[in-house]
Amino acid sequence: MEVREIPLPAATKLAADYIAGAFPMESGFAYAQADDEAFCRRLAHLQRRTYDRNGLADYLHAYHRSFSASAATMANIEKLRDERSVVIVGGQQAGLLTGPLYTIYKIITIIQLAKEQERKLGVPVVPLFWIAGEDHDIAEIDHVYVVEEGEVKKAIYPHKPNEKRMAADVPLDRRVAKEWIERVVKTYGETDVTNELLSFLSSCLDEARTFVDFFAAIVLRLFADDGLVVFNAGDAAVRPLERRFFAALIERHRDVTAAVLTQQEALRALGYAPLIEIGRDAANLFYYDGRERSLLQYDEERGLFRNKAGILVWTREELLELAETKPSCFSNNVVTRPLMQEYLLPTLAFVAGPGEIAYWAELKEAFPLFDLEMPPVVPRLQATLVSRSLQTDLSDIGLEAADVLNGRLEEAKRRWREATAQAPLASAFAKAREDIEAAHRPLRELGVAIDRGLEGLVAKNAAIIQAQIEFLQHAFERALLRKHETEWRKFWRIETSLRPNGAFQERVWNVFYYINRYGFDFVEKILAIRGSSNGMHKIVYM
Repeated sequence: MEVREIPLPAATKLAADYIAGAFPMESGFAYAQADDEAFCRRLAHLQRRTYDRNGLADYLHAYHRSFSASAATMANIEKLRDERSVVIVGGQQAGLLTGPLYTIYKIITIIQLAKEQERKLGVPVVPLFWIAGEDHDIAEIDHVYVVEEGEVKKAIYPHKPNEKRMAADVPLDRRVAKEWIERVVKTYGETDVTNELLSFLSSCLDEARTFVDFFAAIVLRLFADDGLVVFNAGDAAVRPLERRFFAALIERHRDVTAAVLTQQEALRALGYAPLIEIGRDAANLFYYDGRERSLLQYDEERGLFRNKAGILVWTREELLELAETKPSCFSNNVVTRPLMQEYLLPTLAFVAGPGEIAYWAELKEAFPLFDLEMPPVVPRLQATLVSRSLQTDLSDIGLEAADVLNGRLEEAKRRWREATAQAPLASAFAKAREDIEAAHRPLRELGVAIDRGLEGLVAKNAAIIQAQIEFLQHAFERALLRKHETEWRKFWRIETSLRPNGAFQERVWNVFYYINRYGFDFVEKILAIRGSSNGMHKIVYM
């Protein structure tokens, strides 16, 4: 395996500038950069704070007992009871089969950074993945992409409408899920690994009641040796740990909204467009009745909280009472999730994708409202995988993987089409017919002059010669078409692998396609990549 690094701008201007070191860090983050000095300062800050470590460890211990969590994972959970311990955390939605590759890359960055900082700081550092189980947009996680009939298509798990239930509560039908998995894996092609892969996923499915369970079961097995810990943010059993902070968020909801709006204006002045959609009436919490999540708004005129439709209405006192007695009625939104994370966890660093880097900058002024500090924000691993056969295709068309990632494939395809369209078959054979006709005409005339009885013979001979030229032209055309198909398939394979549907590979393809091809040690190989959090895009030649 060979790894090359290239600078590849992130999708958002703020994230691109942050990774490149061009963003004025003090304008959006608490730490200028996540270097050794920053981690030392962050550790000193965390050691002055207190957390409900035993409550957190007790909850995580009980949660992980329902899965085949490894001894290394359970040991890491116990580390959290140590007052010196800290966590490296990052999160994502509970995509089926873990969703796109970038989720796996985020986990890998968390694990690598935790190991590195435990060695450097001399304190326990736990890798923790925050599963966004409270998310209710199931359409974002109910599918993976596959190639069928030469096209990139969504393979959607056939589930029933679920109102706006949290992913942590959306059930999986094991029979339906197994059939869906078999359909997906079939598109990968049969290899020596396929049966082991199906057995692995079947075992994970046996431990799963919901979308989140299935995700947790998979990543806990894939990263068992690395002691990965997961946190299901949609689990009702975690709400008692959060009740006090829910109350604080209700008490200071206007301050939180004002802080975000003020920060967004500051970023606009620097030329950065905000990502978070937030109005002045935002309360930044969801109310959840077990069937549907309703985003709370604050009616300033009436001094009441309500859902968007205005059907559900509460006073501040009623919401505070719910937070104390029924905290499972609440869940966080994009603004309050990072705040809840910092309330619960001694976070040494937060591993983020480009979008998260951009929106976390909008939250800078919200953390101090609760005597919290934004942790160092570390870019996750960004990578593109290139197989040996794809390297051959790239070489044949005269491109590098970096060219494709930088958008140069379309130009190469255009040039190829132009060269193909200008292939001189038609003009060459037209000229050949003219030349043959010119050469044969004197022979016909001579034959008729010798013996008029030869007229039919020489005419037939001329027709045979022209027919042979036509036959030869058709043969050339068929050969050219075959050649074109072979060449065009190279472009198709490159595009489908590296820029499927115009997106980066890591945002479309799933880890199990590569496991099916390279074996389960594929994950270990990716874990061995150095400098995963340096912001450079890795091109990994397999």
